[in-house]
Amino acid sequence: MQLFVDGLADQSRRFDMPIELVLVEWNPPADRPSLAEALRWEQADQLQRRVVTVPHDVHRTYPHADGLPLFQMIGKNVGIRRSKAPFVLATNIDILLTDELFDFLQKGLRANAMYRVDRHDVLASFDGPRLPTPAECRALPVLREHRRDGLRYPQGAPPVARPRPAPAAPNHERFDIQRTIKELSRMTMAAWDRVVLPKLHTSGCGDFTLTSRDAWFAMHGYPEWAAYSWHMDGVALFQAYAGGVEMINLQPPMAAIHLEHGEGSGWTPESRRLFDRLDAAGVPYLSTAEYRKLARKLVQGPRGFHPINGSDWGLASMDLPEKHPRPAR
Repeated sequence: MQLFVDGLADQSRRFDMPIELVLVEWNPPADRPSLAEALRWEQADQLQRRVVTVPHDVHRTYPHADGLPLFQMIGKNVGIRRSKAPFVLATNIDILLTDELFDFLQKGLRANAMYRVDRHDVLASFDGPRLPTPAECRALPVLREHRRDGLRYPQGAPPVARPRPAPAAPNHERFDIQRTIKELSRMTMAAWDRVVLPKLHTSGCGDFTLTSRDAWFAMHGYPEWAAYSWHMDGVALFQAYAGGVEMINLQPPMAAIHLEHGEGSGWTPESRRLFDRLDAAGVPYLSTAEYRKLARKLVQGPRGFHPINGSDWGLASMDLPEKHPRPAR
């Protein structure tokens, strides 16, 4: 997170580009400093900083609050709803933007367009005597490229952690037949979806989705389901597409640099640890089949944004605490 805010401050200065950073602090622990206090804020006159807090008392009103300490998409909606700039980038705190991408952002964005970029995963070392700089992190070799056409591994694919085999059913022959039929049905629907669904750049889209504030408000933001955020970021892309928003995929070297984190703390393509943890905690998430079904409904139905949330999306009626951290002099 420190690298994220340092990177924005540095680029806003170098490109002389005004930026409003709305950082949403969801469900902060009572015995720790707030983000406004814990982070170091560099001097950057072009960067306006706002930290909006969603307190624990609000978090605990949601189902599964004990198993999921952060409702990511509701938190992002809190920030989008309170944004003031004409264009809003929804992103995460483990992301850096390339200079080429930053340069593009100041050249004039289209109001009725949604911008996507590839996500490049890098592994930075945080064990040394100092943090690496954002520039040093951007220069690291790329582990994975999350592209519109899927994953690419520039250094070769790592081994995949296979899930543990399920225990044998009492009637294993019937169980195998049912599983085979289910898998064939899934493969058939997946093939059909490749025909009927537009090829949107949904890979890693939660880390960089940029569109106008008007478009976000027309969609009512991301779905506000009390569940893990899996696939919810993609739903917003299909909502925008159904609403007639132009989908623009920017090409490398314009990219979002993602700082690799611990396995299971977020989604890693080579591991099921995240979903094992969610299943053990009883935390729901949108299945791929349900996601595709919703996408078909959005793009094949009447044209329009079709908001999933009500008018109070983004906790609009709540007066949430807000801080404006300033650099130490």
